[in-house]
Amino acid sequence: MDIKAYISSGIIESYVLGLASEEEVSILNCIRKNNIEVEQAIADAEVALEALADNQAIEMPMQLKQNIWNKLIAENLVPSDVEEVSEPEADALADPHEVVVMNADRKVFVKRSYTWAIAASVLLAASIGTNIFLYQLKQESVNKLNQTAILFDAQQDQLAILQDKWALVENPTIKTIPLKGVENKVDYRALVFWDQSSKTVYLSIDHLPPAPKGKQYQLWAMVDGKPVSAGVFPLDVKADIASKMLDIPNAQAFAITLEDEGGKDVPTLSALYVMGNI
Repeated sequence: MDIKAYISSGIIESYVLGLASEEEVSILNCIRKNNIEVEQAIADAEVALEALADNQAIEMPMQLKQNIWNKLIAENLVPSDVEEVSEPEADALADPHEVVVMNADRKVFVKRSYTWAIAASVLLAASIGTNIFLYQLKQESVNKLNQTAILFDAQQDQLAILQDKWALVENPTIKTIPLKGVENKVDYRALVFWDQSSKTVYLSIDHLPPAPKGKQYQLWAMVDGKPVSAGVFPLDVKADIASKMLDIPNAQAFAITLEDEGGKDVPTLSALYVMGNI
């Protein structure tokens, strides 16, 4: 076993603070019996922690001391004839780690030193604070990573949509017909991709308001002056995706109306949104 690595692993500090597991304590006790370095490291850790506790110690306010003492008497935890000894007197009387009793008929109560408890509390508080900080830092990093991943996925989806549209535009057999807003809907736009060879029609709603509940956009082809339905735009498809509609063998223009969900056989002219000539 590498003793130096074992000493620097932190197990000794955990042992001194009483935080080591039973298994760790058992192993440490076996090693310290036969190794002077480990025994000395334990002693050094105890001295260091006690010194830290002394440096960090905060004197208890006198009023709080008196309140505690009165409470102890009131709860019969200390006999009423026990006299509290001041800290200077306690230091002169005995080791601050011990409880001293003087005189057979007059008991003197000296409070036990809580040096180790204070040391453990200080180190535990520091450890908890560090762990909380590291946890918050980790959560912040995870949140930023998740946000970046979501943004990346959205950009990838948008790129895929643009690539699909570009493929339609670049196809020499496909004619692109822009549909523009009518009357007071001048800002509305849509695109129809019409394959002159296969007669397949694709519709992309570039800028139209979301269809209200119970409504659906319907594409019409003007054939010899009469409207022919080219189908309704799917409700479960993003508006800017080029969605396949019904085949149209021949047309002079395309238009979009807002109809009841499922579409109609005849367009509602008052609900005409965009239109484009071929």
